Amino acid sequence: MGAPLLINFKFANVCHKMNPAGVIDDVIKEGNLNKQSKFWKTWRQRWFVLTPTCIYSFKAEKTYKDPTEVIPLKDCSTIKSAEDEVHKEFAFRIDCKDRTFYLTASSATEKESWIGAIGKAMVKLSARRNSEEES
Repeated sequence: MGAPLLINFKFANVCHKMNPAGVIDDVIKEGNLNKQSKFWKTWRQRWFVLTPTCIYSFKAEKTYKDPTEVIPLKDCSTIKSAEDEVHKEFAFRIDCKDRTFYLTASSATEKESWIGAIGKAMVKLSARRNSEEES
């Protein structure tokens, strides 16, 4: 996706091994999505970054500081369409161990792109973890 991202926050090592300069250089996908807030259920635009192990959200585009969410993919079980649940066009959900995240994309194509990229990253991470356990 281009140049490595410089990320400055205390939770980075929760799901991502960073080099000493605080750079994540394996971004799979990034872009704007709307996220439903946990308590107030309002929708806010956030800049999302998907890596092989995590999904991060930030308040501003290309401002990789102080994430509003850090979602370890190892804690996610499913990703699927959620338009009927939240009554919003291009909505999808990510089911995690302690929470379900509701997101909307700007188009059907973008929604399918995010679902595909996150789903693929979840499968790859699970396969990698399973092969490490067998070793």
